[in-house]
Amino acid sequence: MQVERIKFERTGGFAGMRIATDVKLDDLPDEQASSIRGLLDDMDFAELPEQLLGESGPDQFTYTITVETQKWEHTVVTDDSSAPEKMQELLQLLNRLARTRRAQ
Repeated sequence: MQVERIKFERTGGFAGMRIATDVKLDDLPDEQASSIRGLLDDMDFAELPEQLLGESGPDQFTYTITVETQKWEHTVVTDDSSAPEKMQELLQLLNRLARTRRAQ
């Protein structure tokens, strides 16, 4: 899957803060970009339902991930309790990217 861009947003949590980033994979170091592509391939991101939400609890984060390729765009909304195990690593990586980019 030739992912070109990922839009990531995290909302909610204790303070209700929002962080977001728009990542062009070509702008990332090769290792990081291939890691993200590998995670997306492993979880068949394009086949995931648009909503992976469970019982919303207090202080829980909600994540919106939009993946764009040349042929398609797919958005998934999930939260801390509902994100599949394979997605947890991707969420952590995108979270770090969003925080790092905000600090710059």
